[in-house]
Amino acid sequence: MNAKEFKQWRKAHGLSQTKAARKLGLKIRTIQYYEKGKRKDKKIEIPKTVALACFAISCGVEDVDYAEPEGRAIRQGDQHDLLTPKK
Repeated sequence: MNAKEFKQWRKAHGLSQTKAARKLGLKIRTIQYYEKGKRKDKKIEIPKTVALACFAISCGVEDVDYAEPEGRAIRQGDQHDLLTPKK
């Protein structure tokens, strides 16, 4: 995700820079740097984790609950349950 795509994502979701910062757990200034693509004349890249968070929000995921299901430990293969949006 580049700076232009990031800004397009934010606007397509009707988010102000402040609301995007809250949803992504970032500072407003960081959002501004990402949209400019640079900080103090140095190019910055949007981390893959931020791009993935944008994708998750686009898919309707607002929050992820990492708690173990009651009564059993999480086993390999159960991870998909962690990514299922809460209803």
